[in-house]
Amino acid sequence: MIKKLQQRFILLTMSCIGFIFLLILLILNISMTASSQKRGFNLLSEYVRNKNIDKPHAAKHYTEEENLTPDKGPTTFKPRRRPNDWFNNMRIFSVLYDSAGEVKAISTNNNPNLSEDDLLALAATILKKQKNKGKIAGFLYLYIPSNEGDSVYFLDYEPEREMSMQLWRVCLWVGLAGMLIILIPVIFLSRWIAKPVQLAFDRQKQFIADASHELKTPLTIITTNAEVLESTLPDNKWLHYILEQSTRMKILINSLLDLARLDSGTEKNAFQNFDLSKTVRRTALSFENLAYEYKKKYDWDIADGLSLYGNEENIKQLVTILLDNAFKYSDAKGIVTISLTRSADKKLLIVHNTGNGIDKKDLKHIFERFYRIDSSRSRQSGGYGLGLSIAESIVKNHKGQINVKSDGKSYTDFCILLP
Repeated sequence: MIKKLQQRFILLTMSCIGFIFLLILLILNISMTASSQKRGFNLLSEYVRNKNIDKPHAAKHYTEEENLTPDKGPTTFKPRRRPNDWFNNMRIFSVLYDSAGEVKAISTNNNPNLSEDDLLALAATILKKQKNKGKIAGFLYLYIPSNEGDSVYFLDYEPEREMSMQLWRVCLWVGLAGMLIILIPVIFLSRWIAKPVQLAFDRQKQFIADASHELKTPLTIITTNAEVLESTLPDNKWLHYILEQSTRMKILINSLLDLARLDSGTEKNAFQNFDLSKTVRRTALSFENLAYEYKKKYDWDIADGLSLYGNEENIKQLVTILLDNAFKYSDAKGIVTISLTRSADKKLLIVHNTGNGIDKKDLKHIFERFYRIDSSRSRQSGGYGLGLSIAESIVKNHKGQINVKSDGKSYTDFCILLP
């Protein structure tokens, strides 16, 4: 239980840190992408302006361009020369049309990866969209309509995109490395947080063990004295009540002692190889009389030659608990079956019974200590809600898995997978 608590804390903490990291990375990537696109459009605009400045009637061309972008008023423009203008200019391509819509000039800057036909196809698509700027096929474009003829300018966006991807990869690896570094203190923190819970759990187990031992002796004395008195007063109902409740108390104390031993792990000291098939078959045979008494159909299918390294007495107790529950909670003239088969390199034990089954809301609590689906029925049958808890502890001590399946209407299956 404590390990599960630590694992959940680590998982929750690292999930929150990972979510925050991915959110920051996503915001950073979006902002970098938007910034690089804005810079690309600025390069295109500056290239067009520099080109128009060198033409005659530059003021007229500039005024028409500014009229097409009303969000910017006409200003006096002076071309700016930068050291890397030659590189940016090499990434800019253009398609110019005359007033009749015919292609006047095409510039691919001798790019071997871009043909004039491809550039014309892209330009034709942009003319249909009639959108002043945007992104198409990995290029940023600027569309400038004019009475003298439309112009479409393209910017190879690959360097900016590669820069964004490189930044994304670097941030991702740095973030993963950071999360691995953070994982170490989170593990130590989980142990520190779970330490009070572990201490309380250990004290609870010690209290149960000590209390059970202390109660066992006086209970044995009470039971013995009551049995002696019953031999002299055979029809005394008060003595009958004392013996009945003493027996129930004895069952409870023995169950608590079993849980204390299983929790302490001392049962593992008695582990040895034994014939699992033989042990399960013998335990199953002892329930034949119970099946005959309650008029229930009882079948078993136990494979031969299966062995297990474990505590034989614990396995007998496990089978007894499961079969006892199956007979108690099966319907009248119902069916109880037990099977033991090989599943890959493991052993699969299944106890099945017909009946009302177990509701979905109870399935997740079925192995909790003192949990009873029907408390009134459990009292009548002498149960305290500890049997399945003991069964689960036995399976865990043997490095196995136990699961319960039920439709809540007609059947219940307990499936145990042992190594």
